Amino acid sequence: MNATSSRRNGKPASCEPCRLNKTKCDHGHPKCDRCQQRGIADRCFYHPAPLTKPRNIADESGTGEARPLKRKRPTRQDAHSEQLFPPTSPSPGERLADAVAADVYHPGFLGPGSYAVLLPQDEESGKHLEREESVASERSDRELTHQHTISKSMRHQMANDVLITLRHYDSIRELVLWYNASNEAGVIPAQLQVDAINALESVVDKHNLRRAPPNPQLIAQVLESTSRPFVFSQSLEARDFHILCSGENLRFEIIGCLLATAGRSLTFGFAPELFNNPANRGSKSRLVDELLRASTTCLFLTTMLATVNDLTIWLYYENYLFTTMMCGFAGPPSWRRIGELSTHMFALGIHQDKKCANAPVWLQETRRRIFCSSYNQDKSISTFLGRPIRISKRHTDISLPLDLSDDETTGDQATLEAAIQNLDADGWNTKGRWLRASWIRLRHISLRFREEILEFSVINIDEGAKTQLLDISQRIRLAWETLPKHMRYWKTCWEEDVPSTVCLMLIIVDLTHWYNEFMIQKLLDYTPLTLNTALLRVSVDLLSNVLTLGTIRDRSYDVHRDMLHAVLLFGIPAASVLATALREQRQTGQHFPVEISRAEIIRMLSVLINHLDAAAHLENSGARQGEANYNLCRKASKLFTRVIDTVLESRTIEEITPTSEQLGLDLGLDLFSGPGLDGFQGMEFSGLGLGFGTNSGMNDPGMDWGSAGQWDMWGGPV
Repeated sequence: MNATSSRRNGKPASCEPCRLNKTKCDHGHPKCDRCQQRGIADRCFYHPAPLTKPRNIADESGTGEARPLKRKRPTRQDAHSEQLFPPTSPSPGERLADAVAADVYHPGFLGPGSYAVLLPQDEESGKHLEREESVASERSDRELTHQHTISKSMRHQMANDVLITLRHYDSIRELVLWYNASNEAGVIPAQLQVDAINALESVVDKHNLRRAPPNPQLIAQVLESTSRPFVFSQSLEARDFHILCSGENLRFEIIGCLLATAGRSLTFGFAPELFNNPANRGSKSRLVDELLRASTTCLFLTTMLATVNDLTIWLYYENYLFTTMMCGFAGPPSWRRIGELSTHMFALGIHQDKKCANAPVWLQETRRRIFCSSYNQDKSISTFLGRPIRISKRHTDISLPLDLSDDETTGDQATLEAAIQNLDADGWNTKGRWLRASWIRLRHISLRFREEILEFSVINIDEGAKTQLLDISQRIRLAWETLPKHMRYWKTCWEEDVPSTVCLMLIIVDLTHWYNEFMIQKLLDYTPLTLNTALLRVSVDLLSNVLTLGTIRDRSYDVHRDMLHAVLLFGIPAASVLATALREQRQTGQHFPVEISRAEIIRMLSVLINHLDAAAHLENSGARQGEANYNLCRKASKLFTRVIDTVLESRTIEEITPTSEQLGLDLGLDLFSGPGLDGFQGMEFSGLGLGFGTNSGMNDPGMDWGSAGQWDMWGGPV
């Protein structure tokens, strides 16, 4: 058919697949773009007379001659209609067929009680099919009858905006490699991200993306590969995984994941050589913004084009962490992102172990890591905001990830099997190592208790509820004591041959675990507060350990952002209790219990105020003016300062101390109550310990902050 051929009504003719499917054709020659996107270009052709019968078919009379086809002459009404509604000539960007592929709406995992269970099962194989492989999940190469909600030209523009970010490929690669070399608290096995970022270089070089904008062919190719289902075999090796999402198979899921990782690395203080030049200081913040914008754009593109797959989950997880760093835990984008992450995980079905059974062992472990980490993050932000959780342990039977190193997880089959054999009965490594998987396991154990405690935050605490809370408290202590000894924080680890980053993670996990006890004691609410020894003790221990982070002197690691996260998630809630106790003690004259020092509380609150004030002037704190946590830190500092001033002055607290409303700050414990903190707490790590274990030193008053002398903001005593 000639490119200028048209139908009887004057409009361009459609190719046969588009005509039969009744979908819009872009009329491209020799193959239309829609058929190329669907992978059926070999079936795309233009019939010169699609509604006529073949001329070689004999007529019914048996003469052997084909009957001439009658041509219907257009009626006057049809001609009049064409004049009233002349065909619009779409712009080149809008002429492409844009129907939604049916694969995009593939339902994914279908569990017990789903509509698929009610349908008759296929008995031909002699056994019931898996629910998720039921008739409801059958694939089709047909398209849906409606168009994409965002036009194709807009998608091309969004794709262009993402790919143009790769002009910074060298810096992005350096950031991703540094992150995976130094951060032992990551979730995705390091080798998978390293292979992916290295494989991306061939695309950057081929299309000269460092110096030139992406060409339309590359944009169309990446959009098309993203829209294809992500399929892998059970025999796939981890070292070959990047082939499925790089080169000609490059997908926006992996691009967005890598951009988010690079952005987090840059936000935590690692700066490539490019930014060490004072003339380029301003470009660092601009690159962070560009990386977040490009990564988030990848979310939108993959949601529209792709069926949910493992890469989708990785993208949403990394983007969630990046979003919380930029927007804060209280920012609406963070709450939306954790909801989207949980939605996609349930759709993929990785909350069920049986769904992981058909994947390679290394991918099974990766799925367990990312699900448990997402569960942990969900409890953290839900606690912080006082909102319902999105992921419940009641709906999952997923096992804890094994305590394996990344190299063991992504190594060859023999290495992996040997490493698994060396684990103990509970899945812990027996060599005293601190691994990425170790921190996921520890936090998950602690935050499963958090889910139970959060259920009591919305009910009246009667005697039955108190009994249950005390039972949870007992189980929290027993769980702590059953952890491997090297996984439990001990206060002298800073003075021993333990890397400071390991000590940092030990404290974070310790705070996460014992914050559960803090929440229980708050719910029990024994009065008066000045005599509530259990609550005062756990509050002192929490605040003391948070302030210990200010003493880290390791110049190779920027602790400022982790320090601020610990202050927000653990320090301020504990300090709020202690400040309230000081005010109550001032009013009533009631002495504190013997093991609680009033002077120590005042000293710790004073140090906390210094940290909150200093955060506004530190580059990587995340609390400078204009950043997400600035107002929160400023108002908390004012509140604690007023309380300290009141306690130290002779007048009564009622005359001086303003209310929360006067300060414009609701400093209730519902607001400041979430751990989690999957920040950039890197390297190798270890255990816990706060005040209830063997190494905790319950009666130890902790660090003597009064002897610290002058404090150098975040750096500790000088």
